[in-house]
Amino acid sequence: MIYITVAAAAAVMLVVLYRRGRLERNMLILLLILDLTGGCLSVRDLLCDQNEPVTELPMEKLEQEGSVPMDVYTDNGEQYEVEIDAPERSWSEKEARQFVQEAAAGLEETILGANQSFQHISRNLSLPVEIGEAPVQVEWYSDQPEILGFDGEIQPGVPEKGVEVTLSADLLLQDQTENWQRKMTVYPSQEESSVREEIIYQSRELNKNPGTETAVYQLPEEAAGRKLKWKKTGESSGIILSVLALAGGLLGVLASREQEEKKRAARREELLQDYPELLSKIQLYLSTGLSMRSIFSRIAGEYQTRLQSGGKKRHAYEALLQTVHRMESGTTELEAYDFFGRICGVPCYRGLALLLAQNLKKGGAGVMPQLEREVQEAFETRKRRARAEGEKTTVKLLLPMAMMLIVVMALILIPAFLSI
Repeated sequence: MIYITVAAAAAVMLVVLYRRGRLERNMLILLLILDLTGGCLSVRDLLCDQNEPVTELPMEKLEQEGSVPMDVYTDNGEQYEVEIDAPERSWSEKEARQFVQEAAAGLEETILGANQSFQHISRNLSLPVEIGEAPVQVEWYSDQPEILGFDGEIQPGVPEKGVEVTLSADLLLQDQTENWQRKMTVYPSQEESSVREEIIYQSRELNKNPGTETAVYQLPEEAAGRKLKWKKTGESSGIILSVLALAGGLLGVLASREQEEKKRAARREELLQDYPELLSKIQLYLSTGLSMRSIFSRIAGEYQTRLQSGGKKRHAYEALLQTVHRMESGTTELEAYDFFGRICGVPCYRGLALLLAQNLKKGGAGVMPQLEREVQEAFETRKRRARAEGEKTTVKLLLPMAMMLIVVMALILIPAFLSI
């Protein structure tokens, strides 16, 4: 059920991001398709979990895969994950005997691990419980488990002089057995869930002697005093696709934010570039005696003519054009100038709008000197920005120039050293 919940939550999040303008339509459709696919797979997994309980497994598939993960449900609501292994094969008496003898013959070399010899055991032994393809079962015994455990680990407290220990093993394959024994000297070490086990044991006991005609692996109905109900473990491919869809949406939001930030930076840069030119035009037309309203209309008309002849749109002139449209639709000049400053959003334009509004209230007296100072200041600011951009370009060129210098020095010095 959690898979479907994740898919639904991912879909809702993607739609919210789209409604807020954080995702484009095509990206939303693509991610919703991915999320829908994940949701369908999750529903499929859920429906598979609701099928009739499994009572047997195909033997051929079990032998091919080696093991199959299963979910087991008890009558009191408990759940366990159990891995069913393929049952052991049956061997003839002669084959079983040969496997046991071969395993016993190679046992000494197998168990030494990182130790050099049995006369000096200072690292844990490697004691396998199964050997070979058969496999041969091995049970280990130690006459001093407080020194060397049945698992081959050296216990703490071994005397420095070493202790002699006898390690023995019983090798078993079907009804064939072999005893192996070896004395060794052990020195101080130089090394730096019950119900589930019962279920596995019962499964193996139920299928320990499968006949050649048996085509299924029987699953126990009871273990550890509990009734069992088996189901195949579901896959989580659906939730993975849903999570990927949500992650794609978040990445799309981040990419969209970065793109919007770049657009805002480019717009601000363009506005700052056009500010001195726009001020100069206003000053020029003002000196001819035109009113500020007429000046705005004249500049807007020139901009429209330039657009019709193939010119590019400029944000400052677009804002001025919208201001003229507002004045023509009945908006007062004060409100129009305030709109012009707000829509541009750059401090110098807001200052220009404030200057025009103040002078409109004063009747236009004294606006020309203020505009002249503003024009001079704008051009000085433009010069400073141009110098700063030039310095940035110079810094960027330092690395290529340094690399070229190193190459030139190498071309001069290497032949000189070689000629010595």
